[in-house]
Amino acid sequence: MISAVERGAKNPTVRLAYDIAQAFGCSISELLEGGPGAGPYWDPESGVRRESHANPLLHGRLEVVVYTLEPSASTGVMAPNRAGTLETVVVLDGALALTLDGEVRALEAGASWGHGVHATEYRNASDAEPCRFLVLVDTSRC
Repeated sequence: MISAVERGAKNPTVRLAYDIAQAFGCSISELLEGGPGAGPYWDPESGVRRESHANPLLHGRLEVVVYTLEPSASTGVMAPNRAGTLETVVVLDGALALTLDGEVRALEAGASWGHGVHATEYRNASDAEPCRFLVLVDTSRC
């Protein structure tokens, strides 16, 4: 699969890209986008769009990621982040089913949730409307 991705023959799902990034010891943004702020990643097969934004906060150790999930789309379950990573999820539009270590939390527009190191899945809880949310990833403690 890595070879097919390198040749441009296949687009990995966000979950697979996350697993590959973990194996290489880098962030998903560095793997897919060339680093924070380098542009969006769109996987039309899964209906997941991921866009990273660079910023100087926490000495560049705070990544701001905007996800857009098409109706019923899911990132798939992603393995836990590195120890010390903190994430805050803020739902901008739609309804998000946030799963942390198998426990589902229903979040509507305006809601937020902070968490540490967990196996994570983001799923659009609607089968009719897109869901858009921010993920603030703090790696300053890693």
